[in-house]
Amino acid sequence: MPAIAKLLEQYPDIKLPTPPAVALQIINEVRKEEPSFTRLTEIISADPALATKVLRIANSAMMSPVTPIDSLDKALTRMGISQTTNIALSFALVNELRGSDTNSFDYDYFWKRSLTTAVGANIIARKIKLRCDHIFISGLLRDIGLVIACLCIPEYHEIFVDKRESIDVAEQKFKFDFTHNDLGSEVLIHWGIPEQIAETVRFHNRPDDAPAELADSIRVVHVAGLLSALFHGRTSAHRLVAARQVLQQHYHLDIHAIDTLIDEISASSGEILSLFHIDGDIPKTAVEILQEANEELFHLNMTASRLADQYHTEKQLAQQASEKLHEANAELSRLAFQDSLTGLYNLRYFHDCLERELRRANRYNKVFSLIMFDIDDFKQVNDTYGHQAGDTVLREIAATATRSTRTTDVVVRYGGEEFAIILPETDIDTAAAIAERLREGIANMRVNWNGETITVTASVGVSYFCSSNARLTANQLIAVADAGLYRSKRCGKNRVSLPQ
Repeated sequence: MPAIAKLLEQYPDIKLPTPPAVALQIINEVRKEEPSFTRLTEIISADPALATKVLRIANSAMMSPVTPIDSLDKALTRMGISQTTNIALSFALVNELRGSDTNSFDYDYFWKRSLTTAVGANIIARKIKLRCDHIFISGLLRDIGLVIACLCIPEYHEIFVDKRESIDVAEQKFKFDFTHNDLGSEVLIHWGIPEQIAETVRFHNRPDDAPAELADSIRVVHVAGLLSALFHGRTSAHRLVAARQVLQQHYHLDIHAIDTLIDEISASSGEILSLFHIDGDIPKTAVEILQEANEELFHLNMTASRLADQYHTEKQLAQQASEKLHEANAELSRLAFQDSLTGLYNLRYFHDCLERELRRANRYNKVFSLIMFDIDDFKQVNDTYGHQAGDTVLREIAATATRSTRTTDVVVRYGGEEFAIILPETDIDTAAAIAERLREGIANMRVNWNGETITVTASVGVSYFCSSNARLTANQLIAVADAGLYRSKRCGKNRVSLPQ
């Protein structure tokens, strides 16, 4: 839905502003297939003040005529119908669309910015040799939708309070379902203003999306708008940088040429503002703008330096916190899989590891073995010497089991006084040898406890996995080793039993 339709749908009682009579007469004459010089001269001359202002602009430094222009006929002949009538329209529209003092919207500031944009666009266009008779009025009416919206919608001006430097298009879209760019463009077309001007209003803040045939003139208005913000209000270094980038990238102007351009816009703007009876301070010079921008950059650099130091400190703290978190997670992981008494892996880890080893052996056609052993008559140790003595014996058995196996083997406290060892890529003969070394090591242990020596033995069972018994499950492997363990106990304990 067009912006005007959305506006009238939300506010059916409003009346859109219309151009003054002289502006309508000029527009109607210019829209004719062959506009009459004589008729245009009559229309503008009917308002002596308007005619005088047009001639003063025609002879201004901004226009830089080769010889003085002392009549409207000469202006129309040398400047052309479009440029002359656009200047006349500019005066008529600025005079008409000034708003009231009760409105929070600052109309004088708006037109000050707009006129500086128009002057800047005209000077930049001449500098880059861009022929565009509509460039001045396009820059002037760039944000005309703001004025129209503020005149029509009572609460519209609220979004501009304390926002001279930046108008949030997204905020307009959210609150009113249209932007001032679209509204301004449509109203200008409704008035009969040439389409090139209306399209500039629509695309001035996004020149890369503009129609190709208008891209250069719209980009000129865009960069002129960036510069006008520097002349009136707080200088922003990023706007100066953005304007320089456009002028360097698209028009190959160097820094000196750009600074000269800024000075020229400053000088011409003061002259043009006085013709439009816009009060205010004289626009800043290039030196003042650069000085303010440099001061801002200095403060930004100081702030950036402080932020960098703060970032460095916070990064170090974050890194330390991350390391502590990593250590804590590692400790939690260790505690989740470690037996607190012996320091060996626990039953949970054993089952996970056994399943992984079984899958690996199946996939790669590998062998592995499993040893399970239990301390013989361990209850007697606890009953005779106490549970603390029993815990000491269990810790020593864990150490002996670790010394008796390889680094690739996984030693586990299965539960109570029962232990298990997973031996990757180990056949039954090697597993039997390791089991015997383990049994012997435990039998040779001597644990000193309160002046007494405690000795224990272990009963051991072994199982293994290979291609010939590839259908064995983890539980079946445990059962085979466990059966060997109990067979060792039945046969007199302190022995190793292999699968039958």
